[in-house]
Amino acid sequence: MTAKIQAVDSLWSVLPDLESASRDGMDRALLAWEKLIQRCIEAGALAPMVVASKPTDVRLMAAAPFLKRTLDDLRAVWLLVQVGYSAQAASVAAALFENALTAAVIAESTTLAKQALNSKNLDIPWSAKDLCQLDAKREGRLAEQRGEKPTAKEYEDSWSVSYLHYKWLCQIKHPTLQAAFHAAKASAVGPNEFAVRPGPNNLPEDVQLKVRVVAISLTKTLQAAKSFFLTVAGDEASAEYQAFEDKVNEVHFGIMDQIKHQYGKESPIQVLDRGFLKTDFATLKAKYGP
Repeated sequence: MTAKIQAVDSLWSVLPDLESASRDGMDRALLAWEKLIQRCIEAGALAPMVVASKPTDVRLMAAAPFLKRTLDDLRAVWLLVQVGYSAQAASVAAALFENALTAAVIAESTTLAKQALNSKNLDIPWSAKDLCQLDAKREGRLAEQRGEKPTAKEYEDSWSVSYLHYKWLCQIKHPTLQAAFHAAKASAVGPNEFAVRPGPNNLPEDVQLKVRVVAISLTKTLQAAKSFFLTVAGDEASAEYQAFEDKVNEVHFGIMDQIKHQYGKESPIQVLDRGFLKTDFATLKAKYGP
């Protein structure tokens, strides 16, 4: 048996050790996100348990399977990130994105819930872009209920930045040169030379990618859980209601705190074709900073 064959034959037994080492040596920038993911999954699982005034509402019946799928996806994203498979985590995160927004919009709208349940071939009748726009409208209606007056520019910025995040995930999910070259660097064996073999990506520049995948996944899961919870219209005096709000607040403010550490750090993957953008994100920059 040649050395090359021996190297290939040993791959399967070596990979668990490499993945375990990735988990044990996980960058500090990622460690704080685990508790937020835990709390977000707990909030999503708790939302249907709150004592409800509308337990048989068609919106909840239609949204529940998509919320459950979103929580499954979030767990899978974190497991993949832990063992170094960031590109694969991004692929699952793209699915999470669509499942989460589907849950969010149909949990709020009886019309959309019925459209989903009666869709042809059991496919959801909206594209990812449609979901981003529907969710931005949902958020706008919530703002109006709070006494705010959202503008057309705020709506445009809201759905556009959401869709930009989805397009970024798709740059990694789909066969692009950016993602392929980035993955190849993780198995470099010399200048301009890499091994064609599976394994974790533990490059320092991959940390920003992992954090961004996790942040997007958390944000979208939180939107789905909150939309479902609002339609449940649970008993505010119940322990479950308060526990849900506590968990959601911890995740919301935790994301804002942790993402600050990534400001100014360039991602190894970019959305290069931005022809779909028709906005300068002025309202978001005014609210959150450049």
